[in-house]
Amino acid sequence: MRILLLILVMALSSTGLHASSVKTLTLAYSDVESFPFQMGNGNSVAIPPGLSIDVIEQAASMLNIKINYVRVPGKRVLNQIRTNQVDGGFIFSYNQERAQYAIYPMKEQEADSTLRIATLDYYFYKRKDQPIEWDGTSLESTGETLVGAHTGFSVIKKLKKNKINTLEIESTEKLFEMLNKRRLTAVAIQSNIASSYINENNLNNVERVTPPISTKDYYLIFSPKMAEDNPALVKEIWRVIGEIRDKVIANNMTKYLAEEK
Repeated sequence: MRILLLILVMALSSTGLHASSVKTLTLAYSDVESFPFQMGNGNSVAIPPGLSIDVIEQAASMLNIKINYVRVPGKRVLNQIRTNQVDGGFIFSYNQERAQYAIYPMKEQEADSTLRIATLDYYFYKRKDQPIEWDGTSLESTGETLVGAHTGFSVIKKLKKNKINTLEIESTEKLFEMLNKRRLTAVAIQSNIASSYINENNLNNVERVTPPISTKDYYLIFSPKMAEDNPALVKEIWRVIGEIRDKVIANNMTKYLAEEK
């Protein structure tokens, strides 16, 4: 009997998960919709919630943990991760500045793309009657060039690096309203957000500009304290996300396409 008990204890310990007392995690994400990965605007979790939440919920179910979700503006999400007010947040691309305080899944000193939640791209969108030239580095337009982008989104750093005058705006509605009134030359926005908004509001006078501004992988990231106190659990969550992501997205995409209509 002693031998059987010892074997059982060793088996449980080998998973590394039972060493953690964590049963419920608090994760933060943006209060701005990013179709189809984060649905709805505001501080409530939408129904359906978005593909990123679908993936996280499936992983949490498999690991027998619960998730408490908090929705706040993007900059506040990052600040709450940095100050350990939450256990983690999503979905964020990798950059060295964030990596100073946020914990990413890493491999050979780079974010491990196999453990991502999503791949998202940014494009410029303009009025069809607005002449714009974009070669992937510089943006040229008749008149003063002023580009709008969501406050706190990673594309802003790229735009400023390319010396493109940028105005940070909180909402998708305001971005396209200002574009329509010619107060912006273009908006730099995730294509999934733009496509959803354009289709929903029948903006036939707006078109996408190629090539993309950027294409990036996005991750669930953890606070320093969460990663330090629960390293095995953090790695296991990432591992499960990497295993189930593609299947969960494929199985759930239909309901979001229906939502888009």
